[in-house]
Amino acid sequence: MINYKRFGYAFTALAGSLALMWGGIAHAETFSSTNIQLFATNKAKADALNGTGTVDEDLTVFRAEHFGGWEYGDNYFSMDIYHGADVGGAGAGSFGGGAKQQSFFVYQPRLFLPGLKNIADGTGFMRNAYFTYRREQASYGSFYADNAGVSLDLAIPGVEFFEIDFMARKTNVDDGTEWMTRIVWLAPFKLGQVGAHFDGLVLVKSTDNFGTSVMAQADLLFDVWRQGRLQAGVRLEHAQYDDPQGGDYRRTSPYLMAKLYF
Repeated sequence: MINYKRFGYAFTALAGSLALMWGGIAHAETFSSTNIQLFATNKAKADALNGTGTVDEDLTVFRAEHFGGWEYGDNYFSMDIYHGADVGGAGAGSFGGGAKQQSFFVYQPRLFLPGLKNIADGTGFMRNAYFTYRREQASYGSFYADNAGVSLDLAIPGVEFFEIDFMARKTNVDDGTEWMTRIVWLAPFKLGQVGAHFDGLVLVKSTDNFGTSVMAQADLLFDVWRQGRLQAGVRLEHAQYDDPQGGDYRRTSPYLMAKLYF
């Protein structure tokens, strides 16, 4: 069972420590947004491809996230720490099964393509175009991936921010070059007098052994303090891919979630 009292204590401690860590990064940028998240579920079965889920399906996740813009583009960082019983299952640990924690780090900078900064002057469907690089580094299986391609910011009605990326992908577990498509959106709205947020992430990747994998997260969060500085709500996460042992792996995991901005 998830200990929700410990959930709250851990969230408070993580907030203080990461505020110091990200402060220096944000200082050099023209604008920035930094947050930490804590989410927990009892419906996350072991997921060997993504290195998450647990044998008893109880999982707690800490995430630190930073997005900042500068003169020539922007930067994105995130760090996930997964905690539970045998996270990822027997084959996911860097030294075999039995790991109580796994981690996943992402760094993704984007640079404006020459002559294409503010190409629509804020009024067209395509707002900006970028060259993007993405580094992924994980503890499970000592996994890493280098991705590179094109990123677009699009104007979608009702959505404050919408990004779509198309990248070639090279990993330490696939023999050839694979591909990845990434979609991110932020959609704030009002529910009566309460601020609310429908935000999401979709990752679609090709692999040698797991076919085409899909990872999707959709958040429904409500402002509970200082115009959205602290938000709380739910996350729905879905993952699917081909199981090399036969059949399909599928899971849909609902999380209780809190998110704090600095």
